[in-house]
Amino acid sequence: MTLARRDVLLTLGAGVAARAVPVRAGAAGAPLKTINRAWIVTPKEAVDWHRYKDDNGPALTGNDSWRSFLAFLETKLKAYGCVDVRRSPWTFQRLVSSVWPDDSKWGLVSNGKRIHVANFGANCGTTGSQGVTADLVLWDPDAKPDVAGKIVVFRPGPRAEVRDAFADSDYESRTPFDSWPVEGKPVSQEPATTNSVSSIVWDEMTATSLFVAQMRDAKPAGIVFAMNLNRALTEGLYTFRVPADYDFPSVYVDRTNGDVLVADARAGRSATIRVEGERVASEAYQLTAYLPGRDYGTAKDEQVQLRTHTDGPSISQDDGALGLLGVVKYVSHIPQKDRPRTLMIELDCRHFMPGAERAWASQDYFIKNPSARDKIVAMVAMEHLGQIEYVVDGEAIKPSGRSLETWIYASPDTGMLAEALRAVSDNQVRSAVIRSPGRNGVHGKSQGPWYGMSSGGQYLGLPTYGVQGDLGAYWAHSARIDRFDARSYCRQVAVFAQLTGYLMTAALPRVPKVERPQGQSAG
Repeated sequence: MTLARRDVLLTLGAGVAARAVPVRAGAAGAPLKTINRAWIVTPKEAVDWHRYKDDNGPALTGNDSWRSFLAFLETKLKAYGCVDVRRSPWTFQRLVSSVWPDDSKWGLVSNGKRIHVANFGANCGTTGSQGVTADLVLWDPDAKPDVAGKIVVFRPGPRAEVRDAFADSDYESRTPFDSWPVEGKPVSQEPATTNSVSSIVWDEMTATSLFVAQMRDAKPAGIVFAMNLNRALTEGLYTFRVPADYDFPSVYVDRTNGDVLVADARAGRSATIRVEGERVASEAYQLTAYLPGRDYGTAKDEQVQLRTHTDGPSISQDDGALGLLGVVKYVSHIPQKDRPRTLMIELDCRHFMPGAERAWASQDYFIKNPSARDKIVAMVAMEHLGQIEYVVDGEAIKPSGRSLETWIYASPDTGMLAEALRAVSDNQVRSAVIRSPGRNGVHGKSQGPWYGMSSGGQYLGLPTYGVQGDLGAYWAHSARIDRFDARSYCRQVAVFAQLTGYLMTAALPRVPKVERPQGQSAG
């Protein structure tokens, strides 16, 4: 796809959307309660921000792309009036190898034939240039084989309970699906009709992470993840939930090549797996900043915490930071004296580090600075913005022609839930699903867990909003700028500028504090 065509795709309909959404009466006098459209990030600005990030590849903590991304965010935050901008740093060992689509440092040969590898496993062990040769063994969960010294072929089995919790949980309210990219065409309102790739990728990918944990002490020579996914969905796939470093190599192959590996393992053949790389000392840091409210620096100051992570494998896995930047830009138009509460911005970097947040709990900014929470009265989290719903098309994927769901989470408070519905309606967010986990939804069923970084609010007893897309085609390095939807992103930013304004101005409710599961990070 040419860059010019990409730009047309990215911004298609965005201008129409901007004209179609009216500004409520009185908005100019109450921009924290109702959106002033002129202050929202424009589609062109959204594309420019994301192109800057995309030009450097995946932003994984410590690499050149991540450092450039954080420098961009820091510069912008300061330009929008943020103060006390600080880095909370530490060092860690980061695996460096070739990055998809460059497969020069990883590969697989089975039964004497070269097999196409979609990616290597995050934080896996490394080999020399000759790789490691061993007999193949097919994993059977019902009759577990001896895997020591062997290359294990693991094919995930479908887990209905995982897919259902991800895609079919109940909700408080939702807005209709619309057609994409041109709005107004008839589309099915039944969620499962299009066969979106989202729940199957979530199931398959998280199964590989669990299998790594199962194999840690079994001493295999390596693992081949023989996925049930087609080529497009497997290309550049990154492991999530992210494992801590382990000492055997692993690689991903797609469904077709996976069939070959399964057959070779059943026939008792051997293979050679190769992942060349090295661990390099790198700096990680959390970035914090404040957009001052009228009482900033005094005992009366109250703060709304804005949080997201800055690391991820694709164009939108980590673009919550660009969403929060859009919210900060919006609020910066309001004079400090008219901001009832301060915005406290926390940009975390541990989501895709080895072992994720749980492995770096001691480095959490609030652990190091416990008094930093003293003035926080509410929380907002953003992740995974500007996404498109995809379906399988042979060995490729294509847009389904329907808007992708936007999941919005809210604390169990009637006023907060009503405000969330008002915000998505005001700003025309299509297929918004508003959930308040911990209680039954409109159909009397569970609303599932809090997904994403907004989950931290329940453990602190803070009134909290969170937003994220449901990913699907965005777990992989292959999800680049051509999969970014500026129209959806701008609407999501508008919704969360409005909800942030609500938390800055409202008499905040008391919400129940939930006990944090044992062993979970405080981040």
